[in-house]
Amino acid sequence: MATHRIYQYTSIGRSLNPGYPTNKAVLILMPVAAVFGAFLAWSQGDTGMIILQRALRFALVLFGSWALARELNPDDSPAAFISMAAAMLAAAVMESPGILIVFVTLGLVRIVNRSTGLPARVTDSLLLTVLSIGMMYVLQSPFFGAVAALAFFLDGSLKEPLRRQWLYGLVCLGGCVVYMVDHGFSFSRVTAPDTLFEWISLLFLVIFALDAFLLKRVSSQGDTNRKALDVARVRGGMAVGLLAAVQGVEKPENVVIIVATIAGLCMGMAFRKGFRVPT
Repeated sequence: MATHRIYQYTSIGRSLNPGYPTNKAVLILMPVAAVFGAFLAWSQGDTGMIILQRALRFALVLFGSWALARELNPDDSPAAFISMAAAMLAAAVMESPGILIVFVTLGLVRIVNRSTGLPARVTDSLLLTVLSIGMMYVLQSPFFGAVAALAFFLDGSLKEPLRRQWLYGLVCLGGCVVYMVDHGFSFSRVTAPDTLFEWISLLFLVIFALDAFLLKRVSSQGDTNRKALDVARVRGGMAVGLLAAVQGVEKPENVVIIVATIAGLCMGMAFRKGFRVPT
């Protein structure tokens, strides 16, 4: 049964309860990140509104990377802070890191893994469909439509499937095709990795893919029903996050925060019990 009023309006929003130490730490770190972002902007000679925008951007990067990491690997809370640190570093070196894509991906992952314990509402699906199609034009790439379609298809197929999600998946897939036709897109534009960022990103993404494949059990519980999350759904959410990163690797500014988040999770593997060498 839902325990927070946010679930009266959405099934993919999660309250940031300061009663949990990790949540409290994030709430404390967000203004710190904002101050850090403002300082960087000031040190580079920016003034006024630019400083405020940079401060807000860093606060959102901190929260978004932490939240996405918690969804991609619910059982590894410490690694989410490593992801947070990696994302902050990426935001510091990248002029305009993509932030909206992080939160759209976060929503897509949540409809798949159902970390709230609730299936997506119609309004959730509609909003994510509109945002996902919009992201194709923001990113100037049709592939994010395929990411959204995968999320909807998985939610409509895995345990306790929500069949109407297939409709939204088809809409996103149709939007992907329309974009490709309208813009004369050709797969010949897709090239092999040729930069250090792309190669390092692919390394972390391959490691993360293996982690998803080897995942056998999840102990984290849904927020509202206190039942352990379904491992297939968690793996599905990981696949959505992975594909969201892969589709934009050629344009680092679009997916650098997602890649940094995944890199942080990979680095956190060394501290997870499941990856320690038995004594």
